[in-house]
Amino acid sequence: MPNEIVMLAVMGIASVTALGFGLMRSVNRHLERKWKAARGGGDERVLHEVEELRSRLEGLEDVHARVLELEERVDFAERLLTEGKEQKASQDSG
Repeated sequence: MPNEIVMLAVMGIASVTALGFGLMRSVNRHLERKWKAARGGGDERVLHEVEELRSRLEGLEDVHARVLELEERVDFAERLLTEGKEQKASQDSG
């Protein structure tokens, strides 16, 4: 009788352990699939949006460069105007 109880206890522990590991493997596979999908595992709509955003960003970088160039030109024009006014004022007073 005690041998049967020990055997049943060992079999119960082994069964619970096997079920636990099986459940953990199943959850792990599910989480891996979800993680791969989140990393870009094939959602074409999201990939298309990312590509569109990249192209828009490149366009904005071009616009930014043009704005910087225009700022430099305006600064140069302001300096020329200021120098011209100063020269005219010194000629008028002199």
